[in-house]
Amino acid sequence: MTQQSDSRENFEAWFGVPLRKLMRDPNSGFVVVMIVFPLLERYLRQRAQSEPNKPPFNKELLNVLPELATQVNANLFWAIYRHGILHNVALSRDTHWLSHHKPIVEVQSDKRVWLNPKLFAKRVLEVIRSDFSTFENGTIPLPQVFPFSEQALGVGSHISYLGTGTPPGTNTK
Repeated sequence: MTQQSDSRENFEAWFGVPLRKLMRDPNSGFVVVMIVFPLLERYLRQRAQSEPNKPPFNKELLNVLPELATQVNANLFWAIYRHGILHNVALSRDTHWLSHHKPIVEVQSDKRVWLNPKLFAKRVLEVIRSDFSTFENGTIPLPQVFPFSEQALGVGSHISYLGTGTPPGTNTK
């Protein structure tokens, strides 16, 4: 197998399949969004070659979520949802909500924003799958599975490890 096919298989096994299962449960919307935002950020950073909330990043975010319509809305969306959910496990009680009964993203005139977790996850997964090489070629390597025998380390039997570098116990010199 090629590196990309391995990475694609791992992506589906680690993210695609679990997200599909979680999306069936209406109570897991918050968790779905917590998983999807880092995937989207990796993709957008690579696609834009830019940090979040910079014009090139927001342009790519608007390509993924044209419903946001403006750079201002893109900034608002990213700051509140991404930072609120991933750093604080919270959303603004006054302005930002999750709902399975709204469109993918809805920015209201009073700057209240709704996000549909299931539709958001579906869109992000679709975008990444359609341009997987961009996602895969991020500045930080994707995790890989390193199967090896721990007997070589004097520990036990065959175990697989995840990592982004050299497998444990491998001499790199």
